[in-house]
Amino acid sequence: MLRIVGVQRSPVLAEEFVLLQNQGAMKINLRGCAIVADIELMRGSGPQSMHLLCDDIDIPPGQFVILRTGCGTPHWSVTKDGQHVFYTYMQRKESVWDPCEGPIHLLKPQHTYCERAAKEACSGT
Repeated sequence: MLRIVGVQRSPVLAEEFVLLQNQGAMKINLRGCAIVADIELMRGSGPQSMHLLCDDIDIPPGQFVILRTGCGTPHWSVTKDGQHVFYTYMQRKESVWDPCEGPIHLLKPQHTYCERAAKEACSGT
């Protein structure tokens, strides 16, 4: 179960991030998850305060993901206390979460459908 465990809102791009953790017992793939501000759902005006995670990476139980607002290359890192953390980036040039008051939601795929021919092509069979 992937959950938001912290949000650092800041007008300074390098200081802003959303911290996620896999609090379940099984690994979770990030691809297809979305982070969206509640205000975005109400106004429905566009994806200013929304990000779709495209990283096809499995997060083991207990591990963390830091979604940084700025630019960078996704990578695994180890903290000073030995925790493995996956860093991913929104590739934005200005703060996203600081101007948004209120809740931030994590939306996860409930089901993925793939045509049989496409599935076989993807798996190489």
